[in-house]
Amino acid sequence: MPKRRNKYEIYSELLDTVARKHSCRLTRASYGANLPVDRAKTMLTFLTSRGFISESKVAGSTIYTITKRGLEYLETFKNMRKLFAALDERHGLPQPEAREEPSRVSKIEANLTLMEDHARVDEGFRLGVTVANIGETSVTLKSVEKIVPKNFEVVVMPDNFNLKGDTIFAEDITLDAGTTEEIRLNLRAPYEGTFSIHPRIIALGDNGEEVTFEPSPAIVKVVEADLPRRLSTGYKGLDSLLLGGVPEKYAMILTSPPCDERDLLTLRFLKEGVKQKEITVYFATDTNMMKTLAGEVSSDFYVFICNPQADAMIGNRPNVFKLKGVENLTDINIALTSAFRKMNKKRKAQKRACIGILSDILLEHGAVRTRKWLTGFLSELKSQGFTSMVLLNPQMHPSKEVQAVLDPFEGEIDVYTKQTKEGMQKFLRIRRMFNQRYLENEMPLVKDNLRA
Repeated sequence: MPKRRNKYEIYSELLDTVARKHSCRLTRASYGANLPVDRAKTMLTFLTSRGFISESKVAGSTIYTITKRGLEYLETFKNMRKLFAALDERHGLPQPEAREEPSRVSKIEANLTLMEDHARVDEGFRLGVTVANIGETSVTLKSVEKIVPKNFEVVVMPDNFNLKGDTIFAEDITLDAGTTEEIRLNLRAPYEGTFSIHPRIIALGDNGEEVTFEPSPAIVKVVEADLPRRLSTGYKGLDSLLLGGVPEKYAMILTSPPCDERDLLTLRFLKEGVKQKEITVYFATDTNMMKTLAGEVSSDFYVFICNPQADAMIGNRPNVFKLKGVENLTDINIALTSAFRKMNKKRKAQKRACIGILSDILLEHGAVRTRKWLTGFLSELKSQGFTSMVLLNPQMHPSKEVQAVLDPFEGEIDVYTKQTKEGMQKFLRIRRMFNQRYLENEMPLVKDNLRA
């Protein structure tokens, strides 16, 4: 029978576990001292109250760290054990057999799940990796090797992973015994074929040993794409969610409050039109974007400034139409028709339109009249071969008015803010696309990436 431990020996083992890990959670401490979690918690609370251990909160979890007093206890307890052993030897007493610590095994397993039966060239497909800790100790997830087949692109992956080559590396992911971690990826295949995804998961046990597992491979069949022709938005991340870009002759609305990220997305959309030598139309109430695009504007770039001060804001230039605001919707239609006559004399080309005046029109004319005008305006653009991106600030209007003007659009992109562990951050998500496939993942918007 193993020797029964007294409370001072248990205190020593708890303190030793915390000291060896520098800091640890309750579960790891309970495993290290071979105690039930509830009893370990009671004893850790007692040691904390006596100054042998300190507590801190990290990401909502309680972290235990040994104090100087706790280290002194460990040292004293070890010395006392040596003295007790010496006394037993001097009096010829039989020595108790050394109690062998039960070995606790670190072990993981994993499986792969394909969310689609097949993928198409240049489309994203979803792959799930479930990692389970089936051992007796906690493990730290380090990496998943060979998860990305050669020439495949990672479209979306979790925030707490970094990509390098064909491997994703985890950041501070600890799995307690009996827990799992779900890893969701979106991958995109560059060509047809049948591909085997056979990753290797690597973790570290709580004693530092490497723990690995190779799940059964996932077989993905990639077939030829049947997507309609698409126009790039100018931002690779958004194009990935759209599976290549905005479908030709499609009308998309981008709902976003005023922010740098929205302006940078708009700028990229316009720059891409200029870069691809497309006929590009832009409706705005100011000339800020024109100034940013200075030197890049071509003869196929048409700008409509809807502002009473338009004459003072910009001089007379080819392909610049100045209107006295958004009060007269007929004037906007006439100006567009006039521009069409100039465009139609030129070579055939893809066409894109960016409309930045919808919020102003909705404020001026209300939901009913705006919706009626918008429906006709978008139909006219589509008949002329335009792919449209329209901007709306939903915070400027009652929700019923916002819903009223969303209906005429075939697709909706939303930019929003939410709390993350790094603080408030902007995200983008495709809300809907009529009769089209797209990725539903949210994508963080990083200004430095948008400016690149």
